[in-house]
Amino acid sequence: MKAIQAIFMLLLLTGCWDQRLVKDINLIYSQALDQTHDGKIETTIVTIGGGTQNQAQAGADVTTTPAILSAIGTTPRDSRIQLDRKVSGELYASKNRVTLLSRGLAEQNIYSMLDVHYRSPVSTTNARIGVVNGPAKDALHVKTPETPLISNYLGDLLQGLENTGNIPTTSLEDILSLLFDKGTDFVLPLLQVIDHHNVELHGVALFNQNKMSGELSADQTLRLLLLGHKQDKEPRLNIKVSDQYAIKANNYATVDVEDRKSNMKLTKNNAGQFQVDFDVELTLNVIEYPKDTLYIQENVDELNNRITAQLSKECEEVINIIQARNCDYYGIGKHMRAFYYSDWQKTNWKELYPKIPISVNLNTKILYHGIVN
Repeated sequence: MKAIQAIFMLLLLTGCWDQRLVKDINLIYSQALDQTHDGKIETTIVTIGGGTQNQAQAGADVTTTPAILSAIGTTPRDSRIQLDRKVSGELYASKNRVTLLSRGLAEQNIYSMLDVHYRSPVSTTNARIGVVNGPAKDALHVKTPETPLISNYLGDLLQGLENTGNIPTTSLEDILSLLFDKGTDFVLPLLQVIDHHNVELHGVALFNQNKMSGELSADQTLRLLLLGHKQDKEPRLNIKVSDQYAIKANNYATVDVEDRKSNMKLTKNNAGQFQVDFDVELTLNVIEYPKDTLYIQENVDELNNRITAQLSKECEEVINIIQARNCDYYGIGKHMRAFYYSDWQKTNWKELYPKIPISVNLNTKILYHGIVN
């Protein structure tokens, strides 16, 4: 009886109707999109899989050899179709770790460049995304001894920057809802290729809805993040606290943010005008202060006051930049929509946002300053 039941159950089992054998496909591990001089889209990919037709004909080890291929089309999908004609197996982006856009494309509607990834069920939406100053494909041709596989190098670079608090998490999935949210904007890491041997973080690209509208430097990005949501890893800051010493190093202090409390408040006064206030409290650990003398409490207090003043000034400068570039990174419009909906309906937010007064009330407290003193 049991044998009959087992046979009957086997008859009910079905095969895997959508299976894709590795030997028949090429996996995209990273990709870059650029625009040609005549307005077409050039897609460059790093792939490991079935291999190119030339590799297959030459008898190379096509299952492990990475290949960098480019093709031009009228759209990103069309360029992918052209790439399919250059490889022996069909291309799939299910293992893609990094998608890079040239600055020129980012300054246009980036959703049109990413639509192919959001519509495909086999694309991975947790791939990191970034903008490159200059041609994005140059980043895929970097030769670095640190990590031979460029896809791993770029993926690890972006995830490492996120883990150390230098940039916010920026995956394809993270920015999808923000692309269509009129009350919140986003930023993407802005990368720079250095001498074809390294890629470094230049800062972040500011976005006004779906178009890049400006940029912040790497140091300014840290100030941007100070006013935002609490992160898993708080940043390390190098701060100019003086300009009176001949030895330049003595004019700076480096601190770790041990704890941070940040609160944003949107209010409306009796005249119907809106005001935004940031209240930020930082607990700091001084990890470098070449001038020293922190064994004297008065010097600690003076350094703390200088840090507060300088950071407040720098945070206000960052706010002025993002307002001028119409990048509502902090989601002030989203707060207005939630708490002042009638005003939101009557307002052109992108016209109002750059004019709203935003103030920063920042306080710091040096709790630690090393084991030396």
